Amino acid sequence: MTKRRFIIFILMLVAVLPAFADGASFTLVPPRTVIQGRNFALTYRLVNAEANAPSAPELDGCSLLFGPAVSTMHSTEIINGRISTTRTVDYTYTYRAEQPGTVTVPELSVRTADGTLRSRSASFEILPADNAGSGQSASSSGSSQSGHSGRPNPGKADSNGNNGGSGRVSADDLMVRVFFSKNTVYEQEPVVATIKVYTRYDISSFIARVQPAFEGFLTEELPVAAETTLENFNGRNYHCAVLKKLLLYPQRSGRLEVNTGRYDVTIVEYETVNMGFFRTQRPVERDVTTTSNAAAITVKPLPAPAPAGFAGAVGSFTARTQLDPELLRTNEAATYSYIIEGTGNIKYLSEPAVEFPTGIESYTPHAEIDARVVGGTNMRGTYKTDFTIVPQEVGNFTIAGTPLVYFNPESGQYHTIDVPAMDVRVLRGTGDAAVPQQNNLDATIDDIFHIHASTDRSASESEAHYVVGNGLYWLTYLLLAVILVGIIIVYRRSIRLRADVSGRKLAKAGRTATKRLKKAATLMKAGKSEEFYAATASALWGYISDKLSIAPSQLTRENVAGKLADYGIDEAAAAKVMDVLDNCEMARFTPMGSDSQMNALYDEAAAAIAAIENSKKRSK
Repeated sequence: MTKRRFIIFILMLVAVLPAFADGASFTLVPPRTVIQGRNFALTYRLVNAEANAPSAPELDGCSLLFGPAVSTMHSTEIINGRISTTRTVDYTYTYRAEQPGTVTVPELSVRTADGTLRSRSASFEILPADNAGSGQSASSSGSSQSGHSGRPNPGKADSNGNNGGSGRVSADDLMVRVFFSKNTVYEQEPVVATIKVYTRYDISSFIARVQPAFEGFLTEELPVAAETTLENFNGRNYHCAVLKKLLLYPQRSGRLEVNTGRYDVTIVEYETVNMGFFRTQRPVERDVTTTSNAAAITVKPLPAPAPAGFAGAVGSFTARTQLDPELLRTNEAATYSYIIEGTGNIKYLSEPAVEFPTGIESYTPHAEIDARVVGGTNMRGTYKTDFTIVPQEVGNFTIAGTPLVYFNPESGQYHTIDVPAMDVRVLRGTGDAAVPQQNNLDATIDDIFHIHASTDRSASESEAHYVVGNGLYWLTYLLLAVILVGIIIVYRRSIRLRADVSGRKLAKAGRTATKRLKKAATLMKAGKSEEFYAATASALWGYISDKLSIAPSQLTRENVAGKLADYGIDEAAAAKVMDVLDNCEMARFTPMGSDSQMNALYDEAAAAIAAIENSKKRSK
């Protein structure tokens, strides 16, 4: 009887499970990048539905070899007493890449009991085969099907899986290259610089000894995805990773060059070991040094003569003004705002020269910038300048419009936006109100009387008390004088600190680094190793930049080591700092994601910062 009940329960459970299934879907899982002459897989995934296998799509430049290969998977979850089940069916087709180019996979549809499901179209790239005699990368076909993600780990020694053994590493097998998105730009026109590493080897360590310096540019660092891709460069296929991406604004015309960077790399080669009945391969690490190319770009000067009122705005902008409040009163403050919106060097604009009419006082303007990178190629946002004004006279006034003049690099011409003048009306404020006259009181009111000045002089002058002769008066006077002197000293010190940008950064370096390390600790607790290493490196580099007054573009290993010694840091503490920086750089290319490794690195970073903070700066 017990067995019978169990069978009935199982049958009822099987009948109920489909009712708790998640929504049905039909999706395409395309390859990322494939190599000409290689086979690749195209998978369609059907979830929580039943249908016949879809027809294989026709792909330009590809030939169908076989398919579909069908695989089915079931999964069941019970969460808080709620049962959910998922049934997944994969239909996999195998193709051969015949011609290089971009391949578009059309959308497909399947009929199910509940209706028609459609997949979205997608595209992928077929790279040409290597022109060199070495053929394709050993991991190319596998990686083209499964894709690359996470930390760069770019493949084997050569493209056929033949190891380099103890042979010399060719300059064509490991390269760092700097690319500009444009060859020629105008002054202040944005251009993107990308630093990439191309390799045909596994990389176990990658340390930048000298970074390329972008002299003559204002720079804005762009986010970079920590992943590798397959790319055809100079006729050969490489595993490629983006090391750095910068949005640049050239500040002068002419030919601007970028110096070469130097990188210490540990590569992994695979040598064949004869085990008697079979052969195997074992990894062998080798230390090599590579340099980046000396890239250059031509910067054209802005057309001359520049129109009157041009202050360096390059891009495409609009301008408008506003007044808050619109109705003004004497001796009451108001805000006149000049707002510039658009795309271009929005962060580096100058404050407009607005002239206010006589009778309206204006004070030092305050600028607010809200800008962000759009499309990875330019900056878009708002540049708002607020003028605090105080009317002094009653009447009607006109605030003249200040035109905005900018240069548009796309049209190669200057443009002027006429900002209309603003008519304002000023009423009398409460500060100028007349003294009210005393009116006659109602005769029936006997408890309110006018206030009159006293004329009673009967009191004897001997009874008067003069405060000047009181010691408390002079003590209060002295105390107020001391307070005034203290306020002047504090105010002058505040002015000096605001003017001393590097001094403020130095004073706040420790607190800023602590905040950044807290963010890294949060990422560590969440198990996000890649973001943790990036945040830790950013905290330490930023702290060193602020503490040692080193410009971000000059943050190199040699400069940091020299500045630490000049500051007075002992060799042991300086070595700890450099070790933490090296470990953070290695983490981008080395699988260091365990909790113990992250905890150790976090402690080392905190100790390095504490060591610098506790060191007394060497007097010069």
